[in-house]
Amino acid sequence: MITEKILVVDDEENVCNSVKKILGRKGYEVSQALTVNDAVKLIDNMSFDLVITDLMIPGTSGLELMQIIRDKYPELDVIMITGYASIESAVKATKLGASAYLPKPFTPDELTKVTESTLSNRLIRVKSQPSQKQGDPDELPDGNIDVDMPFNAREVAKQTSKQYVETLTHSDVPLTKKTTEKAYCYSGARECRRLVLEGRECPGECILRKKENERAKSGARVRKLSNDLIDVDMPFNLSEVEGVTGADYLNCLTRSDIPLAGLYGKDATAKYSVLVVDDEPIVCHSVRKILSKQSCAVEEVFDVDAAMRKMTIQKFDLVLLDLKMPKRSGMDVLKSIRKQWPETPVIMVTGHGTIDTAVEATRLGAFNFIPKPFTPSELATVAVEALAA
Repeated sequence: MITEKILVVDDEENVCNSVKKILGRKGYEVSQALTVNDAVKLIDNMSFDLVITDLMIPGTSGLELMQIIRDKYPELDVIMITGYASIESAVKATKLGASAYLPKPFTPDELTKVTESTLSNRLIRVKSQPSQKQGDPDELPDGNIDVDMPFNAREVAKQTSKQYVETLTHSDVPLTKKTTEKAYCYSGARECRRLVLEGRECPGECILRKKENERAKSGARVRKLSNDLIDVDMPFNLSEVEGVTGADYLNCLTRSDIPLAGLYGKDATAKYSVLVVDDEPIVCHSVRKILSKQSCAVEEVFDVDAAMRKMTIQKFDLVLLDLKMPKRSGMDVLKSIRKQWPETPVIMVTGHGTIDTAVEATRLGAFNFIPKPFTPSELATVAVEALAA
């Protein structure tokens, strides 16, 4: 018998009752809340495997509830349901960690399918994760660690961890290799030593990510240096040359190893470097015109292979990528970019935007997803957010 506990949050009681009836027939234990405050109280006092929440809730929205869950209970899965489906809200929900986005009205089969899929993925994820439990300090002997370490083992474990005490040897020095274990933190999207020590992710925003964001806002750009050579007849390290001359000079180098005088200095006042990948020149030109007013030096390419080559020899702060491209789809190119240059934000643009493609692109790592046609203010707003992230 399935025993997963589910909480449904919707200000319409008939919706809550319908969801409870549909999922109750499948053996799920369903609780309901009509407000976000009631939902938070239930989550604080009960254990749930899944939350199904409406997007539009009076007072505190479903997105705000998702933020609360992400900060306090990042391991809890959430399905967003809404009668006002849009690409923008789908992207926001997915970036906040929504496992699924389901527009209303939905059929019983659609709700059941997405619920079963989410809980199944949750089970796989939980089983694949190493245990985060640090052990009970009371399990240690109630006495001194050693004759030359006259400290109570249990007291030391309470201030550090049971694992730390167990690594202490007669030399009174912890074994370094054992104390440097790390675990993957989904909130910070990185390996984290703190997660091993405390057995939980940071409450709220990841401390390391917060510092990186503050450094980015201050104007200190963090880039992944490349040790590649410029060219076969220019055997100089890319990062070293950039450090001496600057990125603008490096961008102008050709196989003649002489910078093009007409290009050198063109982007000297630009703060950011942006690559636009679209097979429609008019779109590329429009993007360049819009973003040039945002202190951006914009490069245009109409071919995905050319885009990948350009990214190999030049560093970009932002990539705008069309979804429909000849040779390879934008999704495939997005995967390649995220794999090779994970620190570079990518904004997907398309004239064939759907909620499903927006959610897929966001899960693949796209910073945002903009349908065509877009206004200059819409593009500028999203680009500025990506550059500041």
